[in-house]
Amino acid sequence: MYTSTSVSGSGSPEEHAAYVWQFYVRQRAARRICIMAHSYGGAVVLELASKFTPDFDERVFAVALSDSPMRAYTKHFNKNVVATLKKKTINWGADNRPVNQFLCDRDYGEVRSAGHLAHEWTSYTAFDAIFKFFEEERAKLERNRH
Repeated sequence: MYTSTSVSGSGSPEEHAAYVWQFYVRQRAARRICIMAHSYGGAVVLELASKFTPDFDERVFAVALSDSPMRAYTKHFNKNVVATLKKKTINWGADNRPVNQFLCDRDYGEVRSAGHLAHEWTSYTAFDAIFKFFEEERAKLERNRH
């Protein structure tokens, strides 16, 4: 028989992410953070960006999503938070066109093809494009620093 025990800060995905941000991320010196999230993880990223706006905006330089239905989530958040994400977010959606092909621009960021129609495979098929995106965004930070 399974019995659950309550873990502080883990009542929901949003609560867990906020707990980790507050007690781990905020406490660290890391100033350049990139986030990768699949599906509902996009809603969790929106919650983090909303709850920790100045810190999130300053430290998070890139957000990669895989097949996250962001249009459903963004309507529940402040337009300024959504606009902040737009500058640093790409969502690789379930689509069978070549990986990384531009599909459209949304209020929260760009949408590109994950190269696969199956929701569950989008992170895997977009993996190389996602990490290239992180590398390119990090390189931009370095160029702008000098």
